[in-house]
Amino acid sequence: NCVFWLFRLNKIADVRRTISEIKGISIESLMRGFCWQEDKAGDWTSWPTTLVCKNLNGDCDDAATLAKWWFKKHGIEARILNLYSATEGHTVCVTKDRGTMVTNERVVNLNPTCWEREVLGYFNGKYEVII
Repeated sequence: NCVFWLFRLNKIADVRRTISEIKGISIESLMRGFCWQEDKAGDWTSWPTTLVCKNLNGDCDDAATLAKWWFKKHGIEARILNLYSATEGHTVCVTKDRGTMVTNERVVNLNPTCWEREVLGYFNGKYEVII
């Protein structure tokens, strides 16, 4: 993130304005603007400000981090969770009450009494473990 910003210091004011605007929109609207793309320079997680500068383009780690930031700004506790199978993984953000999951551009309502089953079921059994 620091290296990213070394060459974009002239964009900080615009990004700060956009961040202020983002605080006023719903999580659904924010995440609809997210566009998944694979990390090009290794696996790293963007700060929310970096992600805004990148026009909300990032991978699942970035989406989960953005969602957690939005939830925190709105007084909602959330955790970033990792889902794994034997061959791959995925990162999501789930609210502490287990009622909402954010996965890339989608916001999914969960039943808190069986949220783990619903999270794994949402991905049609692709993942086996939640950490």
